[in-house]
Amino acid sequence: MSEDTERVDVHGRVFQRISLDDRIYFAPVAIDDREESRLTAQHELMCEIFGDRLFSPRIPVADPRAILECGYGGGDWAVQCAEEFEDCEVTAIDIFPMPVTDQPDNLELIGYNLNDPLRDPEVFQANQYDLIHSRFVFPGIKTARWARYIRDMRLLLRPGGWVQIVEYIPIIQSHNGRLTDESAVRRWWQSYQAAMLRADRDPRIGRRLGPLLLENRYRDVEVDVEQLHVGAWSPDPAKASLGRQSAGMVGDLLESLGVWPFTAELGWTAAQFDHLMGEVRQELGNTDLKLYIEM
Repeated sequence: MSEDTERVDVHGRVFQRISLDDRIYFAPVAIDDREESRLTAQHELMCEIFGDRLFSPRIPVADPRAILECGYGGGDWAVQCAEEFEDCEVTAIDIFPMPVTDQPDNLELIGYNLNDPLRDPEVFQANQYDLIHSRFVFPGIKTARWARYIRDMRLLLRPGGWVQIVEYIPIIQSHNGRLTDESAVRRWWQSYQAAMLRADRDPRIGRRLGPLLLENRYRDVEVDVEQLHVGAWSPDPAKASLGRQSAGMVGDLLESLGVWPFTAELGWTAAQFDHLMGEVRQELGNTDLKLYIEM
């Protein structure tokens, strides 16, 4: 377990020092004000996608006794979960043990590296959890670790328990095919993908989750691909509302994901990265492009 909260400034963003030194996690941590705001906006969007729920309505968890969250970030999901299920023991782990305000009594926050086996008896109990929640953690998990990570979670579930895993595919796409190789969002993706492969991370892991779950003997596996619209370009009022809310958050997401890999792995200057992000945000704000990101 890591209880290391030492921070370092990288181009005006707050990172966990040990995460960068040991090449564990490559995005700002939730104590960074901008990242904290982005994580909250992201959490609210996800709840809306699930119909004002914390998890898919197809998961029949009504009276849980124990829930585990892997990668709690700023704690939005974990806190809301503990408040909603007052008789449930909620454990949330993250490489950066961020404290939360007004922490519920039934919520325990623990510093933990998701690349390590989920077997520490001081943290986990086998066959214990009704639900395990893992969301947007791919920057912090090595490529070869994913199969074992998913296997570890299965061993922690009680019989009949559920896992929900959500990951972005951080490739901005166009519903009407108007993006080109010269588009800023395409250039961002090509550079980001190259940097993350150097860092032993798979930014497309979301597309492998279904097969990995089946290979590790999960039952009742269902894979949903959500196209989160960027901007209010859809004629569907619900999708337009989500798109309107997502536009700024997606720009902040690409900035948070990219600032360290571009500058540390690829050798860009902060000014070069900021210039690209300015172009990216301009494209994200262009509803004529009908952009979306998959998760």
